[in-house]
Amino acid sequence: MLPEHLVNRLRQALSRTRIKVDSVLDDPMQFRRPSLQRECPLCGFQGRFWTFGAPPRSEALCPRCLSLERHRLFHLLVDRYANSAIKDKRVLHFAPESCIRARLDRMSRYVTADLSGWDVDCQCAMESIPFPDNSLDAVIANHVLEHVDNDIDAMREVRRVLKPQGTAILSVPIVQGWDETYENPDIATAEMRRTHFGQEDHKRLYGRDFHDRLQQAGFAVEIFRADPEREIRFGLNRGDQFFVARPRPDRGRGQ
Repeated sequence: MLPEHLVNRLRQALSRTRIKVDSVLDDPMQFRRPSLQRECPLCGFQGRFWTFGAPPRSEALCPRCLSLERHRLFHLLVDRYANSAIKDKRVLHFAPESCIRARLDRMSRYVTADLSGWDVDCQCAMESIPFPDNSLDAVIANHVLEHVDNDIDAMREVRRVLKPQGTAILSVPIVQGWDETYENPDIATAEMRRTHFGQEDHKRLYGRDFHDRLQQAGFAVEIFRADPEREIRFGLNRGDQFFVARPRPDRGRGQ
């Protein structure tokens, strides 16, 4: 048997290889098309970004660190909020992405969590976080809430474990043209979820009411976006956003 750290490195190497192979297979002509020279703020790469996703998004993937648009936007958010929300703080990160976890680990008291993932500190559902009330300074969940069974319960659970001055940093796929989130518990098969929600393990597709759902769970919400010049420079999705949510003092914990 190989040591666990070697097994994890092998898994990471295989995962990186699969992502790059999938990109080439999904869009074999991408390297023959003209492309803007992008810059990755995570690893410093400068050059062509690769195609990624289903359906494929051109110029989405950094070929060096494998960051996607939302990861690069998150990196800019950390630059803004590091001192107030993350630096030397106790941080819980759900579904930690390899391209950003190293930076968070260096700058905070960092704990990783996932429902079924390997190489995390805590295996748990977002609706049932095994930490006491008021025990965490920050909770990060980047494209996680669309996967959980009950997102309002998960939001309330995040609020429960946050300190009164804590911060939740959240992002989800949003259809900006929709007033309300689209979800239907009767849509349960992988094929139907892919058709209705865009991915086989998604439980919903959010509309503009995501902000309202956070408020319903007891948060005051601030929205973080990049300016147009940085969206182009770093290959971000136009208008993409993160929600920086802080517990409102006018609601009891867990309500």
